Amino acid sequence: MAVINYTGKNLRTYEVSQHKHDFWEFIYCTGGDGTITFEDGRTIDYTQHQLVLVPPGVLHTNQSERGFKNIHMTISGWTPPFKTPQLLDDNSHRDLHTVMSMCYRYFNMSIREQPKLMISLTELLLNMLSAFSGSSGNSQHVENMANMIVDNFSDPSFSVDEIYRDIPLSKDYLRRQFIKEKGISPLQFLNQTRINYAQKLLLSRNINNYKIYEIAEMCGFLDQLYFSRVFKKITGVSPKQYSEKINAANL
Repeated sequence: MAVINYTGKNLRTYEVSQHKHDFWEFIYCTGGDGTITFEDGRTIDYTQHQLVLVPPGVLHTNQSERGFKNIHMTISGWTPPFKTPQLLDDNSHRDLHTVMSMCYRYFNMSIREQPKLMISLTELLLNMLSAFSGSSGNSQHVENMANMIVDNFSDPSFSVDEIYRDIPLSKDYLRRQFIKEKGISPLQFLNQTRINYAQKLLLSRNINNYKIYEIAEMCGFLDQLYFSRVFKKITGVSPKQYSEKINAANL
């Protein structure tokens, strides 16, 4: 169960020296702006009504020329789908601000008296984060994954595992999002893309005179038998039967 360990506020602060936390840190900017710099040199620029999420164990500083105000807290027992720092925008109703303010108020005033309320507020906050970091970002990740498959499907050494490497989210989570938006898994999408191209090559086989094994290789299959099995599974016929059917229709 996720638990808030600490909450605090900064009022017109210009610098927070390098530090790290054992748990995820939530930093909601209530005024001004600033820059969080991480130990690897990456930075996140934020402004009012934005939330920065900092992973546990990551050294970082928080600096601003104009100064910033914020509400910040640490939460243990939370395992988000992402692994790297995140920047989220609040909505027009400032719901994130409202819930984080309530978490701050009740944590510091009555945590012993209101444990059930703190549990409910924590769950509400994390559910909101899931929604806020959801659809648009996920859709872009899925499109990037699909584009990478389309760009590399003809390479026999290409593996669907490669599409996950540069996205800071877990493989299982990304796979579920891909299926949700595309209706099929990344591996099925790869095979479908390869077979679609194979069908185009087979349509012009009487012109280019390609052999079946050559078409298999051009579509990213090193094994002709495996290519034939995948082709039949998707189209219902073998490559040879498909080619003969197309040629007969053109006579």
